[in-house]
Amino acid sequence: MKETNNVEQRPRTSLSKGARRNQILRRITVVGVIAAVITAAFAGYSLHHERVEEKQKVEELRKEKQDKKEAAKVKSKPETAEQKLERIRKQATEHGYPKNVIELLDKNVETVDFVADYEKKKDKPYADTIGKDLSQGGIPELLQWDERWGYAPYGTSIVAASGCGPTCMAMVAAGLNQDASITPAKVAAYGTEHGYVDEENNTYWRFMDEAGANWNLNSTAGLLSEEQVALELSQGHPIICSVGPGDFTKIGHFIVLTGYENGNVKVNDPFSIKNSKATWVFANIKDQIKAMWVFSKKNSDQTAGAGGRSFSGNRRERYEI
Repeated sequence: MKETNNVEQRPRTSLSKGARRNQILRRITVVGVIAAVITAAFAGYSLHHERVEEKQKVEELRKEKQDKKEAAKVKSKPETAEQKLERIRKQATEHGYPKNVIELLDKNVETVDFVADYEKKKDKPYADTIGKDLSQGGIPELLQWDERWGYAPYGTSIVAASGCGPTCMAMVAAGLNQDASITPAKVAAYGTEHGYVDEENNTYWRFMDEAGANWNLNSTAGLLSEEQVALELSQGHPIICSVGPGDFTKIGHFIVLTGYENGNVKVNDPFSIKNSKATWVFANIKDQIKAMWVFSKKNSDQTAGAGGRSFSGNRRERYEI
């Protein structure tokens, strides 16, 4: 006998059209809500992002404006002496200026403009006269690094770096002769031509003994006492001194004594405006003096080349500030 399945077969039921429609509407609503939420979130994010970007742009514009303002302030500020010195040193190094020109900056900051103008003026003609520097009856104050003649050659160097000797002679010769045409460049050329400068561009002492005769001058050499210095200067006889390490140089240098009063001497330092403007107590500098030459104008009855005592031979010192 065949067994039968007693499980009751239930007929399939299907959703009514209305229910199905409601279900679809619910789903659409849910999707719509989700989409709305996403859209709102995205819109909110976009709005926030736009605001952030706008704020950043405003901040950038503010900062840019502030930077320009600060830059304008810096630009309007005058350059300090230290800043100028370093700028010129960098310029000179980058442009390959000679070592002895760049070293002027370390020896005397007063030379900064001379070094700055080296490339522009080194090949220009040198001045024919010292111009208004020559005062009636006085010994002019001349600088070896004056741009009118400082770039002129002396030996294998230039007057600015090595020409303290010729510059001192130019001061003395121009002053005693009252002749503005006697310039450091011309005296340096004479010294080089006649062998008064050595291979290291130092000036031989015999230059002071002998070269003055070319400008109708007597030269008398010797270390003088303070009383003798005072007497010679009172008579209008300038004294060129060779000095060693001390107030004027670390190695060797020439200066000119042009006046004396109450123990003080007036110094014309061819390398330093500051030193030339100062008053020097003779007693404080006398031990720095290695040699002296007193100069005077030749009398009409004296022959060219006649002079007083001299330091013999080719004695020289290293002349470097």
